Amino acid sequence: MPNYTIGILGLGVFGTTIAKTLHNYDCNIIAIDNHEQRINHLEPILTRGIVGDITDRSLLRAAGIGNCDAVVVATGENLESSVLAVMHSKVLGVPMVIAKVKGTTAKEVLLRVGADKVISPERETGISLAKQLLHRDTTSLFELEGNVSIVEFHPPVKWIGKTLGELKLRQHYKLNIIGYRSGKNQELNIQLTPDYVFKSDELILAVTDHNTVDHFEELTN
Repeated sequence: MPNYTIGILGLGVFGTTIAKTLHNYDCNIIAIDNHEQRINHLEPILTRGIVGDITDRSLLRAAGIGNCDAVVVATGENLESSVLAVMHSKVLGVPMVIAKVKGTTAKEVLLRVGADKVISPERETGISLAKQLLHRDTTSLFELEGNVSIVEFHPPVKWIGKTLGELKLRQHYKLNIIGYRSGKNQELNIQLTPDYVFKSDELILAVTDHNTVDHFEELTN
């Protein structure tokens, strides 16, 4: 894996989680936050941690933000600060700037000022949870961009003992099976062949579209 350099502007829960996760993959992390305690807490895993204002372009330049492969504007609380942080990052030449938002209007604004991607973790998590409550046969559900969903579920009774090739799931259900695991938190096995036989105690991971997910029970019962 390439040794990426990622900038994180804001070390709340969201930014801190990103930093800790990236550290597990040996990324270089440049973080800026105006709370010294947050910087000190993550100092052991940061390549560079700076206490300061993320809307200060000179500070961002001095911190090396312009050398980052990507920057995450992880604040989301103050739209003006997010706008300036996005704009400064793009001016400094960052190829990929991802910003966190709370509302639809803020998303439109940040996209207009140069953000390459805008996410709303609370909204997306809420939607995912609501759909998991509606689709009780699924154990995990993630909606991606471009009408793509990843869903994990126990195989329906009528699939048990049948092969992947026999069921023709892509043709009949618009389900592209990409892996399976023997149980929750077990390693995902992606070595699938048409001869794979579905078992009742396994979890299946599939890619499909949003509409198929909305009618999942009808398709699998």
